[in-house]
Amino acid sequence: WATPTPHSEQGSADLGVCLHKSSSGLDLPMKVVDMFGCCLPVCAIHFQCLHELVKHEVNGMVFMDSELADQLKMLFSEFSSPDNRLKQFRKNLTESKQLCWDESWEQTLFPLFTHTCGVWSKT
Repeated sequence: WATPTPHSEQGSADLGVCLHKSSSGLDLPMKVVDMFGCCLPVCAIHFQCLHELVKHEVNGMVFMDSELADQLKMLFSEFSSPDNRLKQFRKNLTESKQLCWDESWEQTLFPLFTHTCGVWSKT
């Protein structure tokens, strides 16, 4: 097990790399969630449901096997460019609206319960 990396250290990085590969294909890597919480773009190894979290060429890149080396070369070769992909990925992460639990409940589940069960108080 790796020790938890403080968010300030993660946030100072330019790119995160995730080698987590789900055996079931159904769980998402929490390390990527941590990285996205710091607006840190990622390169992550592909598996079945990763697309729910990592949007290729939007908030990072997804790779299969040896593609990681090519992605790293490409991302860091354009690093000094003012409009490089890493900056765009970070900007996309910053601008993406992530709902907190309460907002998600009120927008998604509360209307479902209200519709199914009739009037329901939020308190």
